[in-house]
Amino acid sequence: MTSRALAAPLALTALLLAGCSSEEAERQEAFCAEVPDLLSEITDDVNAVQSDPQSAPQVLDEAVQRLEAVDPPEAVADEWDDLVSSWRGLSDLLDQADLTDPSANADLAPQLQELQGELVSSGEAVDAYGKENC
Repeated sequence: MTSRALAAPLALTALLLAGCSSEEAERQEAFCAEVPDLLSEITDDVNAVQSDPQSAPQVLDEAVQRLEAVDPPEAVADEWDDLVSSWRGLSDLLDQADLTDPSANADLAPQLQELQGELVSSGEAVDAYGKENC
């Protein structure tokens, strides 16, 4: 193969790789710019549920939808998926709860404790990524 024949595939490869890395850089930039505010807003919304517990299912459903809309960088995609799954699990668990009688939900406590642990660990992993890369 001549050097000219090799040059075209190498140039195309470089172009494709440059496009991928710039797309990934854009995803990281968007993630770093948007996710801290998103998580803060979701936390505020969830905290506000204390004054209106009946709104909790809707608030959590909306939070999960907003989290699922994020396109994280590859380097934190697994951790982000874990965080979203934990939030989705919490939302699903809340759908099973009797919000009119909190004492009727004692059987959900073990699942809630497990989900809280998952939320903390996945949240810490996403936070560590942010501190290192944003």
